[in-house]
Parts: sequence; C-alpha cells; structure tokens
Amino acid sequence: MSTKWLRRFLISMGCALVMGSLTAVITQAQQPQPEIAGDDCQSCHEPITDLWENSSHSHASAKSSFLSAWREAESPPECLACHTTGFDAATGTYETEGVACQVCHPSEPEEHPQKIMYTDTSSRLCGTCHIETFDQMHDSIHDQEGMACVRCHNPHDNGLRAGGVQDACRSCHRDETHFYNFTDHAAEGLLCTDCHMQLAEGEMGEGHGRRLHTFTVGSDACGECHSEEMHYPLADSQASPEADPMIVQAGIMPNFGDADAANLESEPMPTSHLNFIILAAIIGMLFGLIGSPWLEKWYRRHDEEEA
Repeated sequence: MSTKWLRRFLISMGCALVMGSLTAVITQAQQPQPEIAGDDCQSCHEPITDLWENSSHSHASAKSSFLSAWREAESPPECLACHTTGFDAATGTYETEGVACQVCHPSEPEEHPQKIMYTDTSSRLCGTCHIETFDQMHDSIHDQEGMACVRCHNPHDNGLRAGGVQDACRSCHRDETHFYNFTDHAAEGLLCTDCHMQLAEGEMGEGHGRRLHTFTVGSDACGECHSEEMHYPLADSQASPEADPMIVQAGIMPNFGDADAANLESEPMPTSHLNFIILAAIIGMLFGLIGSPWLEKWYRRHDEEEA
C-alpha cells in the first residue's frame, strides 16, 4: 500500500517539475527585456524622479545658498564631493551635478531591472556629507534604538515621510504626543522640535545641521523662554493652580493633517512570474495525483499485452 502511494507521489512531483519548468521557460521568453540607459531611471520610476528633481539633493550644486557660501570660501573643490556625483579629487571633475540616484543606489544600472537594485539606507551613507548631523544622531537615543535617517526623512524629496514634524514624532511617541495636547506649551503653539531639536549655532543653511539631532533638552532650551521664571519665584497671584500631574507632563499639538501622499506613493508592483511557476507546479502535482491511477492501469495493460 505504501509503495503504491509513494509511486503516485513521485509521479505527481515529476509532473509538477515538468509543468513548473515549462512555465518558467515560457514566461522568461515572453518577459520583455527593456533597453534602459544607465541614467534613465525616470522611464520606470517617474513619480520618484519627479520628487527628486525638485529636491535639495538634485540641486545641491546649484542652490544659491551653496553657491554664495562656496564662492565666499574661495570655491574649495572638496565641497564638490558632496554637492556633485562622481567627483574626482585628482582632476577636479565630476559626472553629474547634484546628488544623483547612483549615490544611494550603487548597483550597475545596466543590470536593473533583471537584478535587484541595491539600496544603501544606512545613516552612515548620509553621514558622509551630513557630518555634524550624523555625529549628533550617532550619540542620540534614536540611533541607540536602531533608527536610521530614512525612518523620518524621505531622501527623494528631502521632506519628512509623515508630512509634518508633529506627525513624524507621533508615529513613534504616541503617548507623549497625546498628553502633550493638554500642556501650556502646546497652547502656545510650540512644536516638538522647538525644544528637542533647537537651531544649531553657526548653522550654514540647508544640509549643514540647521537643527541639532541630539534630541535632548538642556537648560538652555528652557532659558530661552523661562529665564526669569527659572531664577525668580512667581508671585502668589501668578502661581498656577494645582493641576493633575498627568496633564502637567503633557501638551497641545496642532491638528494632525494627513500624511503627504506624494511622499508615500509607490508604483504598483507587477505580478511576479514566480507566481505563475508555482501555480503551474501545483497544477502539475494535482494532475499527477489524479492521473497516476490511470497511468498505472495503462502501464500494467501494456505489460500484459507484451507478455
């Protein structure tokens, strides 16, 4: 009995292998092999390249803030290592102006889409240019929790993935941002970044650490608004009534808007040919299981006729 079922199982597996192999050959032959130039990302990724074309990365070498600071510093060539793509320090030449796709997607474009395009999403890559910000982030609790820059920032349009500062913080700190709705700070219109990401001293503009990324709140942050209250007691008439401790630790946040759909949209993925191969293999296996008894009868009859 067991031998009979083993034989039927082997027949079904053979049919599955044949059907799967044939389907793989047919789908591979039918799959178009597009001729895509090495820098022609837009032909397949138009929404993403449209975002990139209007971003600070795309215009890193042409922004007026960079050009004025660069000329004021007597045009040091080392700046082009970050503001262009493929910069050669020996010759002072570069391949492309701005930060192009191949900086974060270093695979050979000619091998794509036949092969998966490798994407470097590490904070270390961002840190090759955003040096000060990376150093601050590296010492922060966010980095200790394993968060990379791309968790909050969209490298294609250089905006926040959640659409706004408060939404970005709320995506992880739900309890804190909820109770923040009931504080005086929120009522005054303060955002999380006003205390947790203060403006850096001596900042150079976009791309050079406009805000600190340590996410810590020091006494200087409080002193900017509460310098007198920190050193002098309030008069009794000015003292706040006793409040619920849960409310004191929280604050108001402006109404959360919907996330920026343009940042989150993605192109629909085409149906994988692997799905057809698996389906064909399953059909072949079922055909083998159902047809194996008939095949056995035919084989026995053939043997009897020959005998």
